[in-house]
Amino acid sequence: METDTHQVEDNIAPASISYVLKEGEQMAQIWNPQDRAEYEQSVREILDRMVGLRQGFEQLRAQTDAIWERFSTLTLERIFSRQLREFLEGIEAELQELDQRLIGADCEVDRLRTQIQERRRVLEEKIAVLEPLAHRTSTQSHISMMLSRVAGLEAHLLGKKDVALEDCETQDTRHATAPGDLLYLRIRLLTTRIAIIASNRSKHLSELDAGLATLLPEVERIKTDMTTLLTRADCIKDLSRYWLAYLDITQGEAD
Repeated sequence: METDTHQVEDNIAPASISYVLKEGEQMAQIWNPQDRAEYEQSVREILDRMVGLRQGFEQLRAQTDAIWERFSTLTLERIFSRQLREFLEGIEAELQELDQRLIGADCEVDRLRTQIQERRRVLEEKIAVLEPLAHRTSTQSHISMMLSRVAGLEAHLLGKKDVALEDCETQDTRHATAPGDLLYLRIRLLTTRIAIIASNRSKHLSELDAGLATLLPEVERIKTDMTTLLTRADCIKDLSRYWLAYLDITQGEAD
């Protein structure tokens, strides 16, 4: 039975070694130096954009606070001095410029989130390719067959009689199958090496993916803060329009 198994494996060995070598080439293309360089550059860009967005947010918040403070403290004074319309028109102009900056920053947050998600998608695709390779380790039966062939090859190379073989004809068979045994062992060892590399690389990429995932909460916080500023700006805008409508009504009544 073992001889039949060896014959079957020897028949498929040439095709198997070709397949394993292709897997090795595929492995070399997964997370190659160019991939690593692109990832590192992308992460630097993401971190720089996050810092820029946070700094930009602080500037926008300071501008919003200043407009709100002027609006809340000077509106009544401008009513009494009959300069309310000019004052509100100035506020409206500032709010329009602020609104454009806020919308631009909000869109930048969305683009940053998309960039992180795209980078994670690339990592997940590579992990999906690595996972099947990582789990192709030798089973116990394969290990037993490898040990059996190693023992036979050792006896053949050292000129010893293989105690597992009972007659000269079988010894001759061992001699004839030695190249096939070596090829079989080579295939199994290459497969195991590929599996180990794939497992380590998959783990590394999973860690990188987890690192990118930790950036998303901060992006969402910036998004929430931007939304809050947009709401405040809209509130000031609505109040300003209310006062302008009030002026139009009172002016109409006066006429």
